[in-house]
Amino acid sequence: MTKILACGLGGGLDVLNASLIYFATKQNGMAAALGSVRPGSLDELNNHSPFASSGSWINSCTTSNYKGGDPRFAEPRIASLLGEDVLYLARKYHNNSSVPHLREAILVAKEKYSFNHLFFVDGGGDSLILRSGDSNDTTQDSDPFWGGDATTLEALSGIPNCYLAVISVGLDIDEKKFRNNVSFLAEMGAYYGKLNIRTGECVDYSLSKILSFKDDISDYFALAKSVLVLEDSDLSCPEKTMSHTAVVTYHALKGDYGLHRTYVSWEPKDPATSKPGVIVRPEHCWMYFFDASRIHQLKKDINRQAQ
Repeated sequence: MTKILACGLGGGLDVLNASLIYFATKQNGMAAALGSVRPGSLDELNNHSPFASSGSWINSCTTSNYKGGDPRFAEPRIASLLGEDVLYLARKYHNNSSVPHLREAILVAKEKYSFNHLFFVDGGGDSLILRSGDSNDTTQDSDPFWGGDATTLEALSGIPNCYLAVISVGLDIDEKKFRNNVSFLAEMGAYYGKLNIRTGECVDYSLSKILSFKDDISDYFALAKSVLVLEDSDLSCPEKTMSHTAVVTYHALKGDYGLHRTYVSWEPKDPATSKPGVIVRPEHCWMYFFDASRIHQLKKDINRQAQ
């Protein structure tokens, strides 16, 4: 029986973007778990169920002591809404960044819970920063080997049946550079095509036997609306969380294009109007798929050649 892990790649609310794959898998009658890679360590969690030194299951009562309480720790709320635990992968071990411990947790989860395929989902596109010049004005991590996404991709290096999925491209990477990197990864046999979550259109998509989407994504919309700060009135709701990329994904898949607030501290301003927010576009509905097990090594190769 096919069993899929749909996991947020780098923290924040990538877990909500990953829920698109989680719900699609469930709709197709396959077993699935929702997961999240987070920047902290297990030491910072209370009331959870560890299965590895950097892996655990988060339930609705789990709390975090990260930096005095992580305001973007939405996983317990999501676990409560789903009625099932969320798999948690920690990038740190005893508060120090540790690729080996993260990798071990991924491998243990893959074997212990019989996941056939693991999808790691990034909103914004900075996971595909292969060179330092690939970033844009709002990119938080312009160094291709630094930051949460890069750490997770390093941990995934060489692990079979692991995929990177990217949605809402252009928020965290120069779009032209992203397209160039897609072409490069396609030449290397590490690109599996793209799929429009809203319309169902596919271009060069080769994972349909593993993952396909139906027209109904209402479960995703219900979850996102319950978790995200989407409008001014949500700011007073303690159970709701701010996210730059997840908010853009939500509005794009709703077909609500145009300027929308994301409310995060690094929220840009629209150059045309000077108003805060992001111009949500139809392009943000596309999800791109890659071989996550090869990206770190290919990134090392192209940067070595450039020296």
